[in-house]
Amino acid sequence: MKPNLDLTGKVALVTGGGSGIGQGIARMFASLGASVAVADLDLSGAESTAHALEAEGHPALALEVDVQTADSVDAMVTRTIESLGGLDILVNSAGVGSESMIVDMLEEEWDWVLGVNLKGTFLCTRAAARWWIAQKRPGKIINLSSINETVPLAGEVHYCASKGGVMMFTRAAALELAPYRIHVNALAPGMIETPLTEEVTQIPELRRMHLKQVPFGRFGQPEDVARAAAFLASEWSDWVTGHTLFVDGGMHLVGEESYVWAMERAMRHDDSIPRVPLCWPPGALEDKAGDS
Repeated sequence: MKPNLDLTGKVALVTGGGSGIGQGIARMFASLGASVAVADLDLSGAESTAHALEAEGHPALALEVDVQTADSVDAMVTRTIESLGGLDILVNSAGVGSESMIVDMLEEEWDWVLGVNLKGTFLCTRAAARWWIAQKRPGKIINLSSINETVPLAGEVHYCASKGGVMMFTRAAALELAPYRIHVNALAPGMIETPLTEEVTQIPELRRMHLKQVPFGRFGQPEDVARAAAFLASEWSDWVTGHTLFVDGGMHLVGEESYVWAMERAMRHDDSIPRVPLCWPPGALEDKAGDS
């Protein structure tokens, strides 16, 4: 029998499914026949996504979850299994980000980003893996990383550290869980137009700057990532584990210009903040000129 992208009979759990990339993946999986549990810290967002799927005739469940809390995560997995009859696919799509320079960053900000992006991935993976191993069932885990798992970005060291952690977590977990027939892979999106990236994509200067860094010349859409997720969830990826698939229009080949200073210039309407290349901070050009 030839492998295919049909997910009929599968149960998928998507965290961060109330909006953005997670919502796009939930919709894609439902369209391929899966029953989908949509989990989000924003319950109204999860309910909106789940109701839309149900209106199209797809089995769906809305769940509220705080991926930083083990009890909340364990309850999410239990309810998914009890309500939808099992679990076959876990998508760790819940994620957050912010812009702060190291010297200005609050400890709480660091903990928040690492807590959601990295600890949340661990807690959800642990909960699903425990059930799969106990039931002697295979499973597929798809972690949402970012091109910033390898491409550094000034002003977002916490985000880059969290996604670098997701990359290595994916590889180590894939190695550890392979004997149980549990696949663990990751997706690394580039600039995708979602609520998380709205600040960047809606400011003209930043939009133009980022488009120049995408070889395909456009921003990605949640559907672009959802198609890649469908591959990793399907039989087509049965010989793939521990892999990060970049979904970025080639942006990781070019690198990403740090936009923290451009954002400050645009939002403050302050042209005195200089236009500098890549990771040079404001004042670097003057310092360089003084050294010559």
